[in-house]
Amino acid sequence: MDSQEMYVGAWKQSADAVVELVPTLSAEQLAAPTDCPGWSVHDVVAHLAHLEEVSNGEPEAPAGISVVASDYTEAGVAARRDVPTADLLAAFREQTATRYAFLSSTRLDLAETAPVTPAGVPWSWETLLRNRAVDLWVHEQDIRRAVDVPGDLDSLGAQVTTHTFAAGMGFVLGKKVKAPAGTTVRWLVTGGAPVTIELQVGDDGRARRAEPGSVADVTLALTAEAFTVLAAGRRGPADVPVEVDGDRELADAVLGAMTLTF
Repeated sequence: MDSQEMYVGAWKQSADAVVELVPTLSAEQLAAPTDCPGWSVHDVVAHLAHLEEVSNGEPEAPAGISVVASDYTEAGVAARRDVPTADLLAAFREQTATRYAFLSSTRLDLAETAPVTPAGVPWSWETLLRNRAVDLWVHEQDIRRAVDVPGDLDSLGAQVTTHTFAAGMGFVLGKKVKAPAGTTVRWLVTGGAPVTIELQVGDDGRARRAEPGSVADVTLALTAEAFTVLAAGRRGPADVPVEVDGDRELADAVLGAMTLTF
């Protein structure tokens, strides 16, 4: 499986999961708050419908929707807040089917700039496809946590998301925590999408893969679900189970800085 197939497959699996799950939810569940501040389950569906419409080149609705990155997703949800969930889901289903037909039949140069992206950000095809896979799986999980229907923690979307966030831990340790040279941190991520991350800060302040045999100053053991919840900024360190072995102060600094944007 190449990168395009992997990203498209992960995105489609999560899209299908949302299409299957949402119609089973009650009105109370659709109104339930999610870990996205101010967003209900209905609002998450509105967000997903919005971005898939945009990805297919549909005009923004209503005309004049904000294209400022920080306001863009909120504006898309606000514009659809009064649209029935069933209508949003029907639009989402139609748009993802159209998108999948194109992405599964067209070989893309992933290094090229994608012609249409949310808010017009200058992403390559690879960045766009990866980010859509991550965004959709993360929001699928937002819905599942809100209605207490766990699932897809070992799916292709879970794998793509966990490894994407794992690749950002060097930025967390070196640039956000600004740990001193020689600091070594190990993340032991278990569960449906396991990964081990071992990073060491160099003299230049950058965190790189630790040398074999390096002794970690702290080891953070947590499930892939907890890891992605932290990295996606959905909950804080006090709200997810993490086992800490080693420097507690360093652990707290790393855990508090794990939120990534993508």
